[in-house]
Amino acid sequence: MKLLIRYTIYSVIIVVLLLLALDVYRFHPEAQFAFIFPGIFLLAFSSIMDDAMKGISSRLRLGRR
Repeated sequence: MKLLIRYTIYSVIIVVLLLLALDVYRFHPEAQFAFIFPGIFLLAFSSIMDDAMKGISSRLRLGRR
């Protein structure tokens, strides 16, 4: 159940970041956020993947023995 809640929170964060980026691109084209938001997406995605792969790598290690 904890895993489902965590992935739900991750999904909400990604959707909010996407909507925020679209809002900035549409209504504030002069903003310098055009270069910041891709970096924020990369950081969020890498932390989500690190968290997701942490459980998989421990299960793989147990399977090899």
